[in-house]
Amino acid sequence: MKFKAVGLVLILIASLALLPGCGSRTPKRDYIPALKSRLFRLQEAVKVQNRAAIDSLLSPKILENKQSSDSLLRYVYGPADDFVFTQFGGADIAYTNDKARIDAYVMDSTRAHDRPIAFYMERLGDSWLFTGFGPGKPDTVLTPDSTHTQ
Repeated sequence: MKFKAVGLVLILIASLALLPGCGSRTPKRDYIPALKSRLFRLQEAVKVQNRAAIDSLLSPKILENKQSSDSLLRYVYGPADDFVFTQFGGADIAYTNDKARIDAYVMDSTRAHDRPIAFYMERLGDSWLFTGFGPGKPDTVLTPDSTHTQ
């Protein structure tokens, strides 16, 4: 009887040790359309340089990076405000349950892939908000609970 109790305790301890691994869930595929939709809404607001529409898609955390709708427009249109922006193309999305990174290109009508940009996002409740942006296309590091899609 003593061996059964010890065995049961060992099984219980082993089960509890494995339990934290069960908590990490695979991210929902439902996030893909939401992330694409947010990028499209941002693209349309940037096209018409609508700062209020851009701000509605930004997390307050973006201010910690000293970024805003103004800095995004300067990044896209250039210091001389002479780039003819048409889209954020070639989007490559990597995400977890609460964070996302979208690597894309700032494109004009030639659709050249020479201006990479990375967008960083965070899920707050049911909404995905942009928390930052910067030069894109360094290797994306994915965690085991993340999903990667184009």
